[in-house]
Amino acid sequence: MGTILRLLAVVVFAAVIMVALLLAGIALFMGQMERSAAESSESLYLYELGLSTTGPIENAVLLIPVPVWYNPDSGNNETILDMSRAHLRNFGNVSASIEDVGGIPMLNISADRIEPLYTNRIEPIPIRPGQNESELPQPTHVYATRSSEATPVLVGMEVHMQVTDAGHAIDTRMPVGSEPLFAPYRIVESFDGSRRLIEEEDYSVSPGSSGYIVEVPLILSYDAADDNVLTVSSELQGVNQWWVLGWRSNSYHERLRHAFSGACNDTYPVKAVLVTGEGVY
Repeated sequence: MGTILRLLAVVVFAAVIMVALLLAGIALFMGQMERSAAESSESLYLYELGLSTTGPIENAVLLIPVPVWYNPDSGNNETILDMSRAHLRNFGNVSASIEDVGGIPMLNISADRIEPLYTNRIEPIPIRPGQNESELPQPTHVYATRSSEATPVLVGMEVHMQVTDAGHAIDTRMPVGSEPLFAPYRIVESFDGSRRLIEEEDYSVSPGSSGYIVEVPLILSYDAADDNVLTVSSELQGVNQWWVLGWRSNSYHERLRHAFSGACNDTYPVKAVLVTGEGVY
């Protein structure tokens, strides 16, 4: 009987040691994961703008909303968009600068004349087994200021900028009032992640996320033919991301897109979609 009790005591002791080692291993693993997440964590903003016109527009002044936040230290509305750090494509002689409009920074795109840009369609070249990609002929781009069979693809003007250090963990769940948004804005309605279709953007909202349909003004002044179409699209994204056995992230994003026909000389309210709370928390 004594032998059995001693064996049982040894088994219990061994089990306790194994549980203790397992718990220590789990604690060590979790601590390592927390350190990995903290060391790899970063918060950034991504901004892009696309603008295209099917024909020439004259005497153009386009005032377009940009991501704006209120800085309590300065008492001013400020934008994260820094034109000295932004990447511009296909602007040519068109100027782009930040202008204060009633206390709100806006992007001023202006020129005496903005010409459209069209290019040819590039067909993909198949690569045969064993063929070196560097040996393939390089595609030739042809550009023109009008659409034709040779140049049917409309090319837009683009602005891209990335703020790689937001300086704080971005509030991706409740960015209204705390994070940069297209401004000035008016909230039209709110929605949740029930995957109902948002008609303004023609896409669904993932479960767990929510957001708002907002209205922002574009102030446009230019002359153009009645059949001309000027298209403006813009997107802002705020992202927190970190590494724990793979990259994880959460984000908010705001998008607007609108097409204007003919000449414009007014303030035009445009609907944008703000989606919040996407990703892992």
